[in-house]
Amino acid sequence: MTFLKTALESSCLLRPWVSMAETTGIQIAEWIRSSRLFGGLYQAASRLGGASPSILWFGALFRFVLVVGVIGLFVLLSYSSTGVIGAVTMLLFAMVLVGWACFRPAVLSKITIVDVLVACFLASAMLSTAFSSFFHTSLIGLAKMLTFVAGYVVFRVVSENGSTTIGVLMGLLTFIGLSESVLGLYQYINHIEPRATWTDPSLNPELQMSRIFGSLQPANPNLLAGFLIPCFAAAAGTSLLYFRRKTFWVSLAFIGIAALILVALVLTGSRGGFLAIGGMFVCMFGYLGHLIWHEKELSSFKWMKPAWLIILLVSLLTITGGVLSSEKLRTRVASIFAMREDSSISYRLNVYNSAFQMARDNPIVGIGPGNGTFKLVYGLYMVPGYNALGSYSVPLEITVEQGLIGLTIFLSLLFVLILRTFLALESPALNLQQKLLAGSLLTGIIGSFMYGIFDTIWYRPSVNLLFWFMVASLAKLTEPQNANVFKGKL
Repeated sequence: MTFLKTALESSCLLRPWVSMAETTGIQIAEWIRSSRLFGGLYQAASRLGGASPSILWFGALFRFVLVVGVIGLFVLLSYSSTGVIGAVTMLLFAMVLVGWACFRPAVLSKITIVDVLVACFLASAMLSTAFSSFFHTSLIGLAKMLTFVAGYVVFRVVSENGSTTIGVLMGLLTFIGLSESVLGLYQYINHIEPRATWTDPSLNPELQMSRIFGSLQPANPNLLAGFLIPCFAAAAGTSLLYFRRKTFWVSLAFIGIAALILVALVLTGSRGGFLAIGGMFVCMFGYLGHLIWHEKELSSFKWMKPAWLIILLVSLLTITGGVLSSEKLRTRVASIFAMREDSSISYRLNVYNSAFQMARDNPIVGIGPGNGTFKLVYGLYMVPGYNALGSYSVPLEITVEQGLIGLTIFLSLLFVLILRTFLALESPALNLQQKLLAGSLLTGIIGSFMYGIFDTIWYRPSVNLLFWFMVASLAKLTEPQNANVFKGKL
């Protein structure tokens, strides 16, 4: 990894992102204090609020209630409506604001470069709204985005409790994913189909998969796939956290849960989910391989290197064998490359073409956020008979809505998270369990992004909030100045 870091720093093109990844909160705080624009605002804010010694003990209660609230939010994600999820998210955000006003924590010293990039991403959406030809409609889209950013803020505050809290929430995601997987398997065994048709009607019925959809609303197999991706990353990561002699049976249980979630993910029949599985396996085996070969704590276990190679080979053979042994699954995977011969892909290609034209005509700040704005503008570019509420690609959707400014900020955010995880894997301040946790969080982020390349289910609250939870947790866990805070093992 040191070689990779040296290569990145020697690149004139990538050096700015490396510098951002290595920027600490202390450096950001000093810049804000010395800034003419923000320095005065900081001084004014620092004089507001404050807590007397007699109520400081409420701080611990506040943190506990907030964590319980996040647990409740995670439970609601799998079956509640978007309105309920949004209301609970904003309620938790209001709690955070009250906590800041009452206890006045050293917020500035806790800011990370990831927080700054998220704020810039939101600012680009505000800029797009300001210049949108459909200002009022874009305001509605901006309000939805504000809900997601509010969720990110809540998760960042919760992550300040330490890696143990993050690990507990990852464990909760594991069991939520387990419940959805069990329900999905019940739907598969009993041939319970969603109301909408999610397969190519021109395909031979004998080759059509029975796609599961779980309890998420609306009943969409693609939505379930997007939801199960971070759940699988959480289950796989949690199994690694307990991979010790005294808790080996716990690790085996979580491995079994991860395998069950993976099976359910495959049975959704989501082609974006298939691509996400590939991306997650590359990420997972990549960071595990680095730790096995370079982590001092694992250097004495000589059997791990051949075991890693054997597990990698067995996994590849199992996936290949599973696809080849099922004609329905083989047909579904092959349809990824069918292009115009598959009705769904052909439909999306028409939408992509129209969305590219929209982005070309609004290259800098985009048309404004929200599917309402997209629908209004898309009508001017659409191929007749191919209506759509989104571009079916997250990077393309961001480009259309927020222009190249928004896309650059979002891709920079992802790249900085990857670089910070690389640096964390070599940091002596983090123990092995925390490095495994960071790797599993990055795996979930990569999987969600891979899925989002070919679908916009990412914008659903049940998927989007889990993405921002992993981003917020990884932002804290990989912060250089706070690495020593996480002293206790999970």
